[in-house]
Amino acid sequence: MKPSRARVSGEFAGPVSRLVAYVVDAFLITALFAALVAVTTYFIDLVFDVTVDTDDGWWTFVLWVGWAFLYCWVGLAIAGRTPGMLLIGMKVVRRDGRPLPPGAAFVRVVTFPLSLLLLCLGLVGIVVGRERRALHDVFSGSVVVYDWGDRPAELPAPLTRWIADHSTAAPEPEPADPAG
Repeated sequence: MKPSRARVSGEFAGPVSRLVAYVVDAFLITALFAALVAVTTYFIDLVFDVTVDTDDGWWTFVLWVGWAFLYCWVGLAIAGRTPGMLLIGMKVVRRDGRPLPPGAAFVRVVTFPLSLLLLCLGLVGIVVGRERRALHDVFSGSVVVYDWGDRPAELPAPLTRWIADHSTAAPEPEPADPAG
C-alpha cells in the first residue's frame, strides 16, 4: 500500500519563507545594481574618457530605487514571482488563484514601502492573518502561496524508495538455533 502524499502548492506562504525570499531579493537587487553601475561607468570612462562620480548618493539612490522597482515589477508581471520567491517556491497570485495581472503587480510593488512605514505595521497581517496578507497584498488584491508546480511534496526519490521498502517489508524471521 502506497502512502498518500501531501500537496503543498496553493497554501499561503508563511512569514519566515517570505522573509527569506525578501532577503535573497534584497541581496540580488543590490549586487546586480552594483555590477551594472560598475560595468556602465567602466564603459563610459573607456569610450568617452569621462570619469563618472558614483559617490554622489542622491542620484545613485534614485537609480537604485528605479532598478529595485523594475526587478520586482517585471518578475511579478511576467512570472508572478521574483527570483527570491522562485528559490523558496512561492508565487504571487490573485485571491481567487488566477495569475497576477501586470497592473496589480505594479500596485503591489509601489505600495510595498507603505507596509514598511510605522515600524512595519503593514506586515502584521503576514503573521496573524488567515490569508497571510500584508498591506501591499491587500492593495493589489494578491496573496502569496507556495507553488512547487503540480507535484506532491516528498522526500528525494532514493530516500523515499528506501523508506517505502523498509517500512512495508515484514520483519525477517530469526534463524533457528542449530544447537538447540
